[in-house]
Amino acid sequence: MDDLQDARVIFIGESHDQMEHHQIQWKILKDLLARGKAIAVGMEMFEKWQQPILDRWSQGRLSEEEFLKEVAWEKTWGMDYQLYRSILEEAKAHHLKVIGLNVDRGLVRKVAQHGIEKLAPEDKLKLPEMDLSDKDHLAYIKMIYRDHQGGSAETFEHFYQAQTLWDEGMAETLSQFLHSSEGTGKTVVVITGSGHIVYDFGIPKRFYRRTPLPYRSLVLKTWKENLAEDIFRPEISKPIGDYLWITHPSPLEKKKPRLGLILKEQTEGAGILIERVLPGTPAQKAGLLAGDQLLSIDGKEILKLKDIHDAVVQKGRGKEIHITILREGLKREISVILPPEK
Repeated sequence: MDDLQDARVIFIGESHDQMEHHQIQWKILKDLLARGKAIAVGMEMFEKWQQPILDRWSQGRLSEEEFLKEVAWEKTWGMDYQLYRSILEEAKAHHLKVIGLNVDRGLVRKVAQHGIEKLAPEDKLKLPEMDLSDKDHLAYIKMIYRDHQGGSAETFEHFYQAQTLWDEGMAETLSQFLHSSEGTGKTVVVITGSGHIVYDFGIPKRFYRRTPLPYRSLVLKTWKENLAEDIFRPEISKPIGDYLWITHPSPLEKKKPRLGLILKEQTEGAGILIERVLPGTPAQKAGLLAGDQLLSIDGKEILKLKDIHDAVVQKGRGKEIHITILREGLKREISVILPPEK
């Protein structure tokens, strides 16, 4: 904590479903406030269009029920709100600015499906400045992507463009805030998935390119037997972050089996849209991709998000589920193995 005092940005990378990671974030936030720091909180969980709602929340003008309804939490993020509740309550109690860092998921989806080149001119105008030339970052994303089944070179190119768009977009929003009058003198605690900050590849390096202010990175990881393979990459010379904090996994009895997807109900068309596939999850290992539409699970039609959650919970840990998806106009069958008991 002493070392963090000179940083203007503190990146804390989480595993989204781990309660202990969020408790660590909350404790760091409380400690910084106790030391008299002027704090803002940047969160991947929110998009820029939600900023007016976040501002009303921080000003104490919304109840929790009103807030969750207005930000459409279940549709835009979808993780258990209890994981983030203490952080958002702290922000409300101290009237801290909460910055919606994420870019328009619809734009990311278009890039993931068809690539930057095929964007409409009006969509290209929405793109941040993007650096796609970092060979180390490209190699790292390829390592993440290699578990996908049947992905073409073109599909990977679009996948990489979409990943870079996420990082560049969040870096740009963060930079714009710190250049604004509202950001003067503020220290920003950035809460995001660890994949966006490891080895500085994602948001940190791209933020620093725009705004060379001192920062620190804390990567939170959950213990597993092959954890060292995730942390020490022989092809990457730099450390995973300034600090690495390894936690026990959440107790299995408190954890429902998860596919590892960020999903969105569609106003038009069939199925549920995959907005994002979380790295290292059953969904990623099975080859599901952002932009896929989930049509059915084990032959049962999917009409709403609850249908997916119910099907996964009923199936149980260690079981195989069969998912019908629509990808680029074609139906495909994909089998996903849910995480086992041990």
